[in-house]
Amino acid sequence: MASLTLLNLLLLSLFFLSNVFSTKPFIPDLVTKAFLIPVTDPKSTEFAYLLIGLMQDLRVFIGLEWTFAIVITATSLFLSTATIIASAAMHGGENLFFKELLLSTLKSLKRPFFTWFYVTLLGLGYSFLVLGNLLPMMLIIQQPIASKALLITIGILASILYNYLAVIWALAFVISVLEEKCGIEALGKAAQIVKGMQLLGFGLNIVFTVSSSILFQALRLMTIKQSTVLPIVIGLLAVNSIWLVKMFWWMAYTVFYYQCKETLGEEVELQDRILYSKVPTAPILNEP
Repeated sequence: MASLTLLNLLLLSLFFLSNVFSTKPFIPDLVTKAFLIPVTDPKSTEFAYLLIGLMQDLRVFIGLEWTFAIVITATSLFLSTATIIASAAMHGGENLFFKELLLSTLKSLKRPFFTWFYVTLLGLGYSFLVLGNLLPMMLIIQQPIASKALLITIGILASILYNYLAVIWALAFVISVLEEKCGIEALGKAAQIVKGMQLLGFGLNIVFTVSSSILFQALRLMTIKQSTVLPIVIGLLAVNSIWLVKMFWWMAYTVFYYQCKETLGEEVELQDRILYSKVPTAPILNEP
């Protein structure tokens, strides 16, 4: 687990620093051109140059951000799967070498990917449902104080309900790693085994959400302009701390998965396809 934690921190630090230093040169140029365009004569050649330059910078900036988003998502999926497998090995008292952990993660990655895709769609659907009900209310209520109070209230209630629903979603991801199930089948299995235990999972989600929210506030300190190094250091520490919290969250959910199975009386076993267990050998008998 120590090697996996070190790998997590190294990869996330590398991606964060690469993102910061690759996009940083574009931001001042984008801001400058965005301020100059409104005060420049639209018929002038300078306006055309500014507009073309702004569009080119935007394409490069958006392309870089999309590339980093895809890479970080894929890396997060891989590391989450590896964390669950390592946690399952520790729970079963198995000694899993780092190389075996990586091979097992690659072997099991297809199922978590499909489950993650379904869970992402469910999360987006939930978000659109909340926004679809919130926006008409915000348009009807004209008073700023009442609108702000409504926004905060619905935001809190939506967050609580999301964390309650996410118990099944997170558990389905764990099931897709440790069992031969994925997608809708994993979601159905999660809903089946979590009965009577969902409040415990809800508590785990609340602890993770609160901890992550506190750490996210540290990212605001990246706007400090008195120093060029300090904001990057703060952002690096915040990102790594958030991932460590997420890592412990997946470890807790792996244990939660076994508790749910034991509560239902299901047999708990470490599957050979995931964990490299020792194969017993029969004693060699001397032939007469």
